[in-house]
Amino acid sequence: METTLDRISSTQGKLKVTLIEADYKPEVDKKIKQYSKTAQIKGFRPGMVPKEYIQKLHGKSILVDEVINMVSKTVNDYIAENKLRVVGDPLPDNEAAQNIDWDNQKEFTFEYEIGTASDFSVDLSKIPAIKTYDITVSEDKIEEAITDVRKRFGKDIEAEEVEAGDMIFGALKQERNATQSSEFDVKDATIPTERVKEESAHIFKGLEKGSSVKFDIQSIFSNTKDLGFATGKTEEVASALSGEFELTVEKITRVGTAELNQELFDQALGQGKVSNEEEFRAEISKIIGENYSRESEHLLDFEVEKTLLDNLSIELPDEFLKKWLLNINEGKFTVEDIEKDYDAFAKGLRMDLIRNEVASNSDIKLEYTDIVEEVKAEMKNYFGGYAYEGLEEMIDQMARKTLKENKDNAVRRYTDRAYGKKIREFLKSNVEVEKVSINVEDFNKIAEAVYA
Repeated sequence: METTLDRISSTQGKLKVTLIEADYKPEVDKKIKQYSKTAQIKGFRPGMVPKEYIQKLHGKSILVDEVINMVSKTVNDYIAENKLRVVGDPLPDNEAAQNIDWDNQKEFTFEYEIGTASDFSVDLSKIPAIKTYDITVSEDKIEEAITDVRKRFGKDIEAEEVEAGDMIFGALKQERNATQSSEFDVKDATIPTERVKEESAHIFKGLEKGSSVKFDIQSIFSNTKDLGFATGKTEEVASALSGEFELTVEKITRVGTAELNQELFDQALGQGKVSNEEEFRAEISKIIGENYSRESEHLLDFEVEKTLLDNLSIELPDEFLKKWLLNINEGKFTVEDIEKDYDAFAKGLRMDLIRNEVASNSDIKLEYTDIVEEVKAEMKNYFGGYAYEGLEEMIDQMARKTLKENKDNAVRRYTDRAYGKKIREFLKSNVEVEKVSINVEDFNKIAEAVYA
């Protein structure tokens, strides 16, 4: 067996694998012998099928399978042994492969086009300093958060007159007309005013119980989903509604503001976590600070990657990769689609190469608990930033169950995320980071500019 790599450029080459009969014949003979012992063929006792008969029936397919498997393994071994930074997958010369005479040839040659990234090294000590931000929690933000908590845990109260954010219950009716073949009548319509278009809000403001108002049904909401909710109809039915409707108000409800008392403290933060308003404000401030800290960390992650990409030169085989992307997507994307998204793909590929280089040269280990924490972090986002009694234990159980069931390849997905997080943490701890104190308004301006 002979394997050679002919370099076309610093990032592309032709990998050629040549097999002679002595390379593959022992494996082919071995497979034929195994077939003769296990084949169930009419007219022959089990285990007594002659090898010559198996050769006649299956010899060609066995030869093809063994040669292809041997070539595939040889290509992979060559790439690993020579530590080639292969990007994409080797592309076989299919035209040459189709011309192989499997019945008569004894020697087989396969050629692959391969793409590689240029050589590079990562010296984190030479990366320019990167700014990270310590965001100040203002009193206004604390008040805003407390107001939100009080509304979240407030109880519904009946109101006499509609204000912004109220829920209106009543009867919605449209008389039969030239465009409506039958009367439309919904006795339990529900209008969430917070979902009403801004330009239509005046229609409902100030309405009282027992009052009526007429409006164009399609002018109220920006989407059919909200209209379907209001009328109790499917989106398909709601989208077909048109013309003037009349709403008669029967009930108005409003989410009241919860009192600042122990009941609210326990509901928002967990049983007995705080016992007075001062402690409650301090805990809310802490939660806001943690949220700001996460935003600052996300921005730092982004800045670290951007700085690495800006300061490390990695050449890619662009034309090869575009060809490979077109092939593996099998007609799902056009050449124009590939061109449009290629820069973003190449950027992500370069960052993956940098991460792999850092990981291979560093002692980064992943524990099972790291994977569990990654699942838990995702689940916690569904519950917001506030704690509830028993929530932590419930999320831990749910996370472990998710990994145990492994639906949709969950273990692989969360393992990749956890490992990526480990590498990001390693990068941040090994580059020079300059901490800057800043208020939230200025931080938002910086983030908008960076992500733009």
